[in-house]
Amino acid sequence: MTTAQRTLASGSGWQVSDVVCTAAAGDRPFEEEHRSFCVAAVTNGTFRYRTRQGTAMLAPGAILLGNPGACYECGHEHGAGDRCLSFHFSPAYLERVVAELPGAKRQGFADPRLPPLPALAPLLAEAEAARERSDNEAFEELG
Repeated sequence: MTTAQRTLASGSGWQVSDVVCTAAAGDRPFEEEHRSFCVAAVTNGTFRYRTRQGTAMLAPGAILLGNPGACYECGHEHGAGDRCLSFHFSPAYLERVVAELPGAKRQGFADPRLPPLPALAPLLAEAEAARERSDNEAFEELG
């Protein structure tokens, strides 16, 4: 699988990358591992994401969710390539976030994705605009 990753912004315990994959139908998926918590906004393309939390088809507007240490595969049986804005968070960073959220009890994601939701559309538009403007401060706020 051919991916190019470019770091757009980072801070203490977080990083945002622009990830472009050029894999196509017929390319064999291979196993990868999340090194940190991952929340990736799909901005282009369609692909299958498989991890221990389950399997999901991801399309623009969907949010990929990954836990540190979790192995995963992405496949492109239905089209070629994709692009994501990938936010990565250390466990310590996410622990601080969870502590500030009323009702949150644990770190980690039980599901492999969030579907495209109308409520998330403005945030995704802001993230794409920040990518186009190279706006590091916007990425910190969005994260």
